[in-house]
Amino acid sequence: MLFLDLDGTLLRDERRHYAAYASVLETPEMRGVPIPSKEYWALRRKGEPWEGLLRRSRLLPMKFGGFREAFEAKREAPELLSLDTLAEGAKTFLGKLYTKTPIVLVTQRWDGGALEAQLEGLGVRSFFAETLHGAPRPERRPSPDRRGRHKAALVRARYRLLPNDAVYLGDTETDVQAARILGFAAWLVEGGHRDKARQVKSDPDRIVANLGASLAHLLPGGRWQR
Repeated sequence: MLFLDLDGTLLRDERRHYAAYASVLETPEMRGVPIPSKEYWALRRKGEPWEGLLRRSRLLPMKFGGFREAFEAKREAPELLSLDTLAEGAKTFLGKLYTKTPIVLVTQRWDGGALEAQLEGLGVRSFFAETLHGAPRPERRPSPDRRGRHKAALVRARYRLLPNDAVYLGDTETDVQAARILGFAAWLVEGGHRDKARQVKSDPDRIVANLGASLAHLLPGGRWQR
């Protein structure tokens, strides 16, 4: 089976994330100053903590919590979801794989209805055997691996008997953490929410240049070729 991350892996969501960041920061309640998009994504891809980003955005520390809550809600607004596009080669990737193995989408989106509508609008919903979604509960002192644990929990809640032969394909250390907890092979695709150096540091089993490149390992005499 293939367990697939969404944002940053299957979708190019940079415009949506930056739009949510900037629009929340510029509200009368926040009164921050957004840094340029290029700088924002350079920092995010290096794994810059939110606190560092918000300090660079001239936001008062007392407002950090309120910003994060507003950002999480804003980034799934329908008008912003329309900014997303499929990663290059995504439909070819899905089309070649879905008849060979079940593909399960795993995402920390909280709005299931908006998620399903977006997948339908992009013309890819039919490729997935399942879509697992849900955001982790806020923690007073968030642990570094809480998102990875949450993704793994989404899978365990649906599959009490885990598959023996599974790949978890994502773009960040969160996906590697989830794969390790589940006992799956951990693969990362470049060009998403983390730069190559950060991906290497997370120690996945494989890093591929793009979705199309992963097919060379998955199909021609590979894991699910029959």
